[in-house]
Amino acid sequence: MKRKSSLITKLIILAVVIYAVVTIVALQPKIDTLKSESNSLNDEVLALQEANHSLQNDIEAMDTDEGIMKIARERLNLVADGEWIFIDKSK
Repeated sequence: MKRKSSLITKLIILAVVIYAVVTIVALQPKIDTLKSESNSLNDEVLALQEANHSLQNDIEAMDTDEGIMKIARERLNLVADGEWIFIDKSK
């Protein structure tokens, strides 16, 4: 009787181990895909953080005379006294 229960126990353990191995093997492609997506999202987060930092620097620069002059030149096409504008008509 003891031998029979020992054999049943071993068979149950073997079945559980086989099930676990099959499950892990079956899920491995999904795990790889999710890791790839995670890495891609992490790269995107870093890029957005850098862009955010750059925008924050631009916002802080707007409070300076140089920042105001840059905006006036780039967005409003203004020039300072004594400056000349050259227009290249070949382009």
